[in-house]
Amino acid sequence: MNKKGNTSIILIIIAVLTIGILFYFKINKGTFMQLKQNPVPTVQPSEQKKIIREDQLKSYTSQDLKISFRYQNGWYIEEEYPFVLISNFESSLHRNIDLQNNQVEIMIKEFSGCFQTLEEDLIDPACGQGKVKNKIISKDVRQTPGGEFLKYTLESYDENQRTQYFFRKGDKILDIEKHPDPSQFEKEFEDLVNSIQFLP
Repeated sequence: MNKKGNTSIILIIIAVLTIGILFYFKINKGTFMQLKQNPVPTVQPSEQKKIIREDQLKSYTSQDLKISFRYQNGWYIEEEYPFVLISNFESSLHRNIDLQNNQVEIMIKEFSGCFQTLEEDLIDPACGQGKVKNKIISKDVRQTPGGEFLKYTLESYDENQRTQYFFRKGDKILDIEKHPDPSQFEKEFEDLVNSIQFLP
């Protein structure tokens, strides 16, 4: 008798739960159908990062160098012709600083050379006065909205390898330095370079 009573109670509970679930879905059917037809828009992680990154960038215009660019909010700029120094700490053009791992300095200046082409100037930085010359190991060119970003790897006359960066549009060339190189701020450096525009 006891077993039959327990079985009956279990069956009643299952029946009540089933009716409750069916009743719930019937009431909320319109809501589910609406969500299916008009799903809630989601922001992809890459888009979210882009939105955050755009919010973190500030604009700067150098009338001396005739350029504009965007840099990280909270970073510092010091300009004294022909240099623009961008750093993530309070740096200075007038003192040498031993950089820590969490620090970066980016220097932009006009490039002036002796020869017809940039490559000739890189090979012979002494303008024909020196006996030893650099050797270009590699050259990478990337188009940006404002011009061309050039990255050269050189084997220098003192037998050390180094990387030099330039930004070019037509006959206008900027010499760009990054210290340390590479640094943990490569993405911020890319954002800055990609935003460079020469003023009309």
